[in-house]
Amino acid sequence: MAKRLVAALALFASLVPALWGAASAAQPLRVGTDISHPPLEFYRHPGGRVRGFDADIAREIGRRLGRPVQFYNMPFGKLLQSVAAGKVDMTISSMFDLPIREKVADFVDYFLSGTAIMVRAGNPHNVFTLAGFCGLTASAEVGTFQFTALEEQSKRCRSLGLGGIHIVSVAGDEQGARALLAGRVEVHIADFPIVSYLARTVGNGRLVVAGRPFNQIPYGIAVRKGNVALRTAIVGALDGMVADGSYDRLLKKWHLQAGALRSIPVNAGKLYQH
Repeated sequence: MAKRLVAALALFASLVPALWGAASAAQPLRVGTDISHPPLEFYRHPGGRVRGFDADIAREIGRRLGRPVQFYNMPFGKLLQSVAAGKVDMTISSMFDLPIREKVADFVDYFLSGTAIMVRAGNPHNVFTLAGFCGLTASAEVGTFQFTALEEQSKRCRSLGLGGIHIVSVAGDEQGARALLAGRVEVHIADFPIVSYLARTVGNGRLVVAGRPFNQIPYGIAVRKGNVALRTAIVGALDGMVADGSYDRLLKKWHLQAGALRSIPVNAGKLYQH
């Protein structure tokens, strides 16, 4: 009896994406994203096709739900407001699943990331952790977990009698990389996949990743609280992608295998917070 019940539940879960897609086939899947985070979401040419791991994930979810995907480009800090207000159906934008964000939306977790430090080649200030930022000029994208981390670390620096961090807000991480190259800032912090990509491309050997990634937290797809049907459908679509190898193929395409998750939890970010 128990085995039959488990089998029935598994069958129902597998059918949810198709059922949701059939019910909403006429409606595009509105996806909010900040298209400034290569290799996760970016334009190769301004106004062109949205590229990146997150963009591919969103399109594959839409395909499995039978809904065309429409991307809505907006500042990172407005993404959660937009999904909570129903302006978009979901957001996917290399967004950490944080407990404070779970108060606004539910998160379907799909990738394990972390924060990394980018500096000029040679690491002239010997920076390897946030504790070494005291007295330096550091940049991060406004509204991100990393920007908040800089503010908190600056307070710790001052409490120890050291110089605080001069924090420079940037609209995108590529701007942070270019500020580093121009000498306007001494360090930039962002998600590890982004830092690694920008150091290789924009930096062209003049920028490097300092130390190891820290504060590993899963990225989550944000869905309005109470929209259980869509949340369940997204979980089902991602579970299917993991099962049939589509997920692994996208990870390999974007050189992101290190962040693979083998199951798709909901609101699991708190498990990574210490």
